[in-house]
Amino acid sequence: MELENKIKLKRVLVCIDWYEPGFKAGGPIRSVVNIINALRGEFEFYVLTSAYDLGETEPYPGIETNQWFDHDGILIKYLSKDNMKSSAIRGNVLEIAPDLIYLNSLFSTLFTLVPLRLAKKIPVIIAPRGMLGAGALAIKKNKKRTFLRIAKWSRIYKNVTWHASSNLEADEIYGMFGTQIKVFVAQNISVVQSIKLDDILERKSFDRIKIVFISRISKKKNLLTAIKALHKLNVDIPIDFTFYGNIEEDNYFKQLKRGLVNSNGLTIKYGGVLRPEEIKAVYAEANFMLMPTEHENYGHAIVEAWAFGCPVIISKNTPWLDLQEKNIGWDVSLEEEGALENAITRAVEINQEEYFDMVKSSFSFFAENLAAENVIESNKNLFNNVS
Repeated sequence: MELENKIKLKRVLVCIDWYEPGFKAGGPIRSVVNIINALRGEFEFYVLTSAYDLGETEPYPGIETNQWFDHDGILIKYLSKDNMKSSAIRGNVLEIAPDLIYLNSLFSTLFTLVPLRLAKKIPVIIAPRGMLGAGALAIKKNKKRTFLRIAKWSRIYKNVTWHASSNLEADEIYGMFGTQIKVFVAQNISVVQSIKLDDILERKSFDRIKIVFISRISKKKNLLTAIKALHKLNVDIPIDFTFYGNIEEDNYFKQLKRGLVNSNGLTIKYGGVLRPEEIKAVYAEANFMLMPTEHENYGHAIVEAWAFGCPVIISKNTPWLDLQEKNIGWDVSLEEEGALENAITRAVEINQEEYFDMVKSSFSFFAENLAAENVIESNKNLFNNVS
């Protein structure tokens, strides 16, 4: 199609491995979708992505590949397998002639390294999406360490601006590339609270305590530790634990399946993959979210739990700390023996009045701190201030 500017806005080309309607890659997709939807009137967005969801071999149904189409004011091109190559990326960068390129990964060959090499005088923003955290780097560590050594030696990232979603992630970026680089902290833009608090309170049940995990099924998310902790509990209250998410590591999932043994009032099951629009109802009906993750630079799953009135039980390996003081959950040290089991026990044994106070606090914490206009403004400033 012919590309035309109706209004002269800064033209931003977003390169990303997966984009909606894809959802199996989890938080990184939602991070970019939320930014674009919030800023679509401020910038002219073009999204260059693949035509396949994570792990899929068939393209998204109902889309035409390899051509730009207008989706509510956002121009998107989904590349087929045949066009997922350097020459196609180069052709699209030249065609769009962007004022700014936004890259949503540190290690993606096609959607980060190729456009980065082509950028030359075009300003570039890179969002590492937690890939520089200790927990993330521990997975396939030799391959990642080799890549990062080469990257620092060759200075392939020398002129970029880094988008950190928290001060924790900013420290991780500085720790890897030094303090002379440009880092801009702009918190991720979150979901809209589309269920009212009164409705959430009515959905909560206490016949059995419902605990959920909603994230990618991978070692980094530490789901196996959560299941082992649940089996160690010594409580009289029946518990249903359901975990949802795309299975990224088959061997890890096989280990999880050995823990799917129901005993002493505990039921554990895999609920499959939730579509984004289904997540809010699951959180609204759950009593707690449990995710002792090894690392999160932001943690969309955590934030969305609060958005829909679900207190959380998480590790200290996230930006979200001192949760008990805020009455919105527990953050525990995974190095402290028994800390996770103790937190789960305290959660399931609190009385109904105390629990409803936690639901209200969680809902209010999101509304007052994570859905604020200044979050959108900081993301706008990120795009405006890079040149």
